[in-house]
This record gives sequence, C-alpha cells and structure tokens, in this order.
Amino acid sequence: MAIIMSGISLIRQLNMHFAFNQSNNFDLIKQQYQVDKRVRIDNVLESSLAQKLCDSVSKLQYTHAFFQNGVNQSITHQQLHSMSSQNKQRFFKLLYSDAAKGVGFFYGRHQISLGSEVDDSLLYKVFDWLNAPHTLEIIKTITGMNDITNTSAQATQYVPGHYLTRHNDVNHQEQRRVAYVLSMSKQWHPDWGGLLQFYQANGTPKDAWAPQFNSMALFDVNHVHGVSYVAPYATQARYSITGWFRAD
Repeated sequence: MAIIMSGISLIRQLNMHFAFNQSNNFDLIKQQYQVDKRVRIDNVLESSLAQKLCDSVSKLQYTHAFFQNGVNQSITHQQLHSMSSQNKQRFFKLLYSDAAKGVGFFYGRHQISLGSEVDDSLLYKVFDWLNAPHTLEIIKTITGMNDITNTSAQATQYVPGHYLTRHNDVNHQEQRRVAYVLSMSKQWHPDWGGLLQFYQANGTPKDAWAPQFNSMALFDVNHVHGVSYVAPYATQARYSITGWFRAD
C-alpha cells in the first residue's frame, strides 16, 4: 500500500498544471446542470494542454469493445482482421442483429488506470487529475452528488461503423453517480454521426450534442443516451475520454 501511495504522490507532483480552465464560471455551470441534471462545460482545459492530450489520445492502441451473447467483450484489430470471411460475416451479422433491437455497442476502447499507462505519462496525469480532491469537489458542487469519491476513465475511438445503442449508465455495484465525456475531437461535422444522443424515458429522442473539442459533458447516470452510428464518409475518428464519477 505504501508503494502505491508513494506512486500516487509522485504523479500528483507531476500533475500541477492539470486543472479546470480558470475561465469557467462554476456557479453558472451548477445552475445549468440543475435544470435537467446535465451540462456541457466548454474550454475545460488550457488550450495547449488540450492539444497535447488530443495528440496523445489519437496515438493510443485501441481494442474493439462490443456486447455479444449477453457479455461485454473485446477483440483486437489483428484478431478481427485475421478472421475468415465467413466468421467475420457471422460476427457482424450477430452484432447488427442485436443493434437492430437496440442492444449493444461497437467502438474502440483503451482503459486508463493507475499503473496502466507506463508509456504515456500524460494519461497518468489525466487519470490523477480526474481523481484529485479538488476536481471531485468541483464535480460534487456542480451535481450535488456529495458522496462521489473517485473516477473511472477510458479513452474511446469511434470510426465509421461504430455506435453505442440507447441505454442508461446506472450500475449499483460500481455506484456510478455522474457520467462524463471529455471530447478530444476537432472540427467534427454533425452529419458524420457520433452524436451524444439523449432520449426520453420512453425512447423518444430528446436532443443531441455533437462532439466539441475540449469540452466536458456531465450528466446524471439515469439519463437515457447513446452515441449515434458513425457514417462511412466521416473523415476522422471521434476521440474522447469517458467514465463515471462514482461513490465506491
């Protein structure tokens, strides 16, 4: 335990420049969140730091995350491409059959956690910043969720053919309270898809937020939402860092 804590302390020493952009008015952001328990914070990070983070996220190795046969699974690019044509066709047929029923997802994922990013100190710093007491206090102030104690994080990559069907993020075991999406996509065209789509409880579409570089979407985990299908004519990948502020 002492070794782990000393590692955390070292990372925090390296992390002094990671912080919310001081131009943000958190009193106003809190008011906006309380209207519908969701808000998007613009210019979250200082611009040069956001650019460095964008570059870092775009260079990561991603695996394909998907849901099949009632289980969350993953497959590497190499494993997918090495499939026979018949097996690949069977894989996507089952994947799309579930999606047609509003079940499942298919996108690139890179898990971020303490000790997992030995090759990328910037992601260490992001994870530590998201879990820093000052950051958690700001999130608790905005959302009113005073039992939040920590944050999970993953980098995500959506390319043509990727999607996330309609769902909510309630997970009592993980004690999720608030979801977040830190967008690292530049000049994303809404016609490309990849929209953070919100729905009414009965499935009726409510509204959608297009990826916006260096912004953080915060929303209560009870919100029904999804990520719309990324079109084949999208000319770039949709990158973000996502996760949940949790109470466990």
